[in-house]
Amino acid sequence: MKNMNLAQSLAIDSQLRLPGSAGRLLKQIRDIEQVAPLFHDAGLVKAVPKSTVVNLRVSGIATKSCIDRALGGFIYASAAVRTDLLIEDNKVSTQGSDSVSELDDIDFEAQRKRLDLIEIRQAYQLVEKQLLSGEPCDLILLDTPLFLARDMAPLDRNIRHKQEYENTLRAIETFWQNNRAKLFPWNQKGVVLASILAERFSAIVSIAKQDLRSEKGRQQILLSDGFSEERMMNLADLDESLAGVGDLRFINGVLGNYSRTIAFRLSEKENRIEPSIEVQQGLIGFHYRSARGGQIKMVQLAGDEPDWETTGLDLVAARLMVLDMQSKANAMPLPQLLGYQQLGVLPKFTKFYRQSLHGALKNNDIETRWLSGLDEELNNGI
Repeated sequence: MKNMNLAQSLAIDSQLRLPGSAGRLLKQIRDIEQVAPLFHDAGLVKAVPKSTVVNLRVSGIATKSCIDRALGGFIYASAAVRTDLLIEDNKVSTQGSDSVSELDDIDFEAQRKRLDLIEIRQAYQLVEKQLLSGEPCDLILLDTPLFLARDMAPLDRNIRHKQEYENTLRAIETFWQNNRAKLFPWNQKGVVLASILAERFSAIVSIAKQDLRSEKGRQQILLSDGFSEERMMNLADLDESLAGVGDLRFINGVLGNYSRTIAFRLSEKENRIEPSIEVQQGLIGFHYRSARGGQIKMVQLAGDEPDWETTGLDLVAARLMVLDMQSKANAMPLPQLLGYQQLGVLPKFTKFYRQSLHGALKNNDIETRWLSGLDEELNNGI
């Protein structure tokens, strides 16, 4: 019996499936091209007014963590960097920088989720330091979510993950209790705190994707952002035709340059987001695409209608688009891009910490210091 090798099998399978795959993709593209104007006409996709002269004070916070193996286990380093920028009449200058960091050993238990929680806590630390500094600021950007998805909650058996989760939950609660009055929209002259959701927080990003394709999904759109039932009549029969179109392909198809989706409410899923008492104050979001790079981003904002309305949302979107810079395959706000450049040294410090740890254990330095301190205490009669 003659067996078929993998290359032959793949070649045959690709020839058989190619016409079907191409046909399905072409149908999805045609469907999106037909319905995209309807979403614009209905106000679900909005053109964002461009500013010719920009005056803005912005702080961007970038976070990163990494892990290295050491002595049969692991060590980690986690850091957050805040970069403050001033834009006066389109001229950009840096105004300062701040950072927090943490290095320690870590076991295998839910490593990635625990590091995500540490990053969120560090980001909030830098936000609070900026607010307490008294320095004027219009916009603060995070690359971590504002709140915690239930997907990040620990299993009962994961004790250390549970401790990290509870610490981060308390930090978020304390921050909002102490600083909500300083932030927009509760303070109309306050700072806007916005989260540009990072794809590595996949559980939170999935919660943030509001489905504008279906009637049920459109029920969470903000009335204060121009939602009108009458304008939605042309979309009533589109659910079935768009059912096979994926989230990313749909958003890419309907969202043009310098445009955003209508804002939608996320807090209807508050039983899946914590701390629930803070989420009840409101959580909204929208997708946007700048003229540079063309990469679509998702933004989270705390608050709800009627405090958030079209003018304020357009202003936030316009500022985010102005700040977008291309970095390799990704577009990101300039202050965060500068922060990531600083965070590039984190793996090197992790490696250095591992080498120092190996050396200290090999030379018995740590134990010697402890014992020498104990000898001194005994000699002094303590």
